[in-house]
Amino acid sequence: MLQSAKLAKRQLWLIIIVYYVLASVVSLILGSVQPATGIPEVVIQLTQFGPAIAVFTVLAVILQSRNLHPSSSKAGGASPHAGSRRLVEAILIVLAVFVIALVWYRLSSRTIDYTAPSSLSYPFWLIVAAQFIGAVGEEIGWRMFLQPVLQTRFRVLASSVIVGLMWGVWHIGVFAEGWLFAGAFLLFTVSISVILGELLRGPRGYKLTTAAAMHTLINLGMLLWFKEESGDAYAMMTLALAFTIAAAGTLILHTVRARHGIRLPLGKGIS
Repeated sequence: MLQSAKLAKRQLWLIIIVYYVLASVVSLILGSVQPATGIPEVVIQLTQFGPAIAVFTVLAVILQSRNLHPSSSKAGGASPHAGSRRLVEAILIVLAVFVIALVWYRLSSRTIDYTAPSSLSYPFWLIVAAQFIGAVGEEIGWRMFLQPVLQTRFRVLASSVIVGLMWGVWHIGVFAEGWLFAGAFLLFTVSISVILGELLRGPRGYKLTTAAAMHTLINLGMLLWFKEESGDAYAMMTLALAFTIAAAGTLILHTVRARHGIRLPLGKGIS
């Protein structure tokens, strides 16, 4: 969170616009130079580091000049159980979503184009590690910076929707696949953002790890089962609707838990 919880409206949107423009421009540059580096995109996409570079630039220049600095959350340190609970919940949600999507594919008689990890051009462990590092690069920007900035003015749900839309539009290439695909992709990113917005409420523990782990699992699942990057609108819509169901379920579960003080049996100190 930012130290000043009462950011002037003009300051807030200046920070957001500068961050977003920087993230987009830097990502575009990184994507342009990647072929020259010889780094395969199936392993890691350099564009993922655009948001992190933008955050560090904004923190170093804009916020410092305005005497606005990142500060620790008033909630204090999180218990290990709170952090592990949100991490486990994120993993279970992704697994549930892909089960729903794959079951729907079977019911609708669609072919599941599975790619075995051993058939990939590079070792799967290398892809997993690189995907996690790339996800960290993105999530530093979207969930660790932009979401808290927006939450100085908006509620968590509204902030999550805005982040999801901005995150989706940042993937500018999806619009080349047509409006149906792009619309499904935006629904997909908003749903994921809503889920993460709920999971990352409360104390700080494991927030970046949780966001990056969920992001990585989603990317790996799409790499192995869904060829949405080929422009398959049906695959993209299937994933989008499955994540929308998961987002609705997460909102309901967390609302009920907050109202009734329900604690999951994953340890004490769950927020």
